[in-house]
Amino acid sequence: MSKEIQVLFLDDEESIIDGIQRLFIREPYDVFATTKVAEARAALTKYKIKVVVSDYRMPDISGIHFLREVKEQYPDTVKILFTGYTDFSAAEEAINVGEVYRFISKPWKTTELLSTIRQCIEHYDLLLRAKTKEEELELSNKKLKAMYEVQKEFTSTVSHELRTPLASIKTAIDLVVRKMVGEITPEQSEVLGRAKKNVDRLKRLIDDILDLTKMESGKLQMNFMVNNINNVIKETVESQKDVATSRGLYLKFELDENLPPVPIDTDRITQVMNNLLNNAIKFTKKGGITIATVNKTEGNHILVSVKDTGRGIAASGMSRVFEKFQQIESAEKNEEGGTGLGLAICRQIIERHGGKIWVESKEGEGTIFSFILPIQERRETKI
Repeated sequence: MSKEIQVLFLDDEESIIDGIQRLFIREPYDVFATTKVAEARAALTKYKIKVVVSDYRMPDISGIHFLREVKEQYPDTVKILFTGYTDFSAAEEAINVGEVYRFISKPWKTTELLSTIRQCIEHYDLLLRAKTKEEELELSNKKLKAMYEVQKEFTSTVSHELRTPLASIKTAIDLVVRKMVGEITPEQSEVLGRAKKNVDRLKRLIDDILDLTKMESGKLQMNFMVNNINNVIKETVESQKDVATSRGLYLKFELDENLPPVPIDTDRITQVMNNLLNNAIKFTKKGGITIATVNKTEGNHILVSVKDTGRGIAASGMSRVFEKFQQIESAEKNEEGGTGLGLAICRQIIERHGGKIWVESKEGEGTIFSFILPIQERRETKI
């Protein structure tokens, strides 16, 4: 069975070519040895050459320039330069121009030459495996990205299609509950109340999915205007005051009155504050919520925090708080439900502002959600 030719030798001395062919006869691979550049070029085309060894001084072309040809056409091939001369400038040129892997001086030691060629073949095989793995990984990443894009498009389309019938169902339930189409019994009112609650929850889920899908794809338009975030916070808290009061919770401010105006999308920051306040009220049974702002001009940002006296978050769940479809508490414990998207949306909004959001909590001792917004614009522009 013939061996595969993996090594090419180019040298202008016939005696060296004959010696090379005899030297490698017991190796598990074969060599192609020639004194002619044309034959060497043809061999590179015909065989899968892993290692090329060229003499430095050739009559038709220098070994360095031949190896440069090899580098340009077969960049993965390992290149070695034979030389019987001590020429440091030639060595430098060989490294820079031909990307030579090793130098072998004439006359060579048989064991050294055989060992060097084996090492070079192993080097080639390792690089080839690494390159194959990298290409496979890149292909897998492309497939995953394509699948993710399809999933996002599907999610967006389905969510849009659900909005219209859901709006009709919600309107119909509202009309019946408000007795606009006739009297209903207390039992019917209770059942419809539960249905309305679930319809409202489904609507919030659809709205959140659409928001998050647009944000992740960069398609959500942001309307940035300079505003005082203290005013936004006060308006948001005012809308949540009745809910907190009905639960016996306090809502108080610790707002920095020297806060500079910052560029924000007011509607989206309101959405963030509503999400944080909703969570704080939902998971706080006694005590209350404190909303604070701090001017951090020296760091080019303002700090906003929402601190509650609730049950806190278990250490095991802290790392997942801002992930999609992650509930702060399990569905069994969370009697009020939620979409699991609110905090993921908050992170997207704050990051689109060029800011950062994080959480600090200790189980049984409450939770603080904080975010910073830049005073001078540094947000990433989305197309």
